[in-house]
Amino acid sequence: MDGSRNSLWFTKLEVNRRFRKEKKVNRYTAKKLSDQAFPSVKYKENKHIKVRVTKSPYDGDLVYWSQRNSGLYDNATSKALKKQNHCCGHCGHKLLGNEYLHLHHIDGNHDNWKPKNLMAVHQSCHQQIHSSQKDT
Repeated sequence: MDGSRNSLWFTKLEVNRRFRKEKKVNRYTAKKLSDQAFPSVKYKENKHIKVRVTKSPYDGDLVYWSQRNSGLYDNATSKALKKQNHCCGHCGHKLLGNEYLHLHHIDGNHDNWKPKNLMAVHQSCHQQIHSSQKDT
């Protein structure tokens, strides 16, 4: 869907035109309906983080990419990552953007959201933690 004809703006415009063709819908109602169908998204909600000019995913700078990707997570996960210096709490390796990240509750109580009880870990490490807990 490359090109301007396939953008959401043109789709919203076409929907507005079709609404206005209806006999019972005036232009104000058509605008209101099309705005409800295609709400505008604020820049803050996009959560896009610009990449530094000199950086590339292939340059080997794991620290930069770990820190950059931690901004994509919610508050508790982001705080846990910063506390752990963007490393997995179980194995100690850097957390990369292409790996799934889980938030582990150390005491096993999922109602306890205190920062001391939370640890950011790889998905595979999280599975290993819970499989080893079942054995004991």
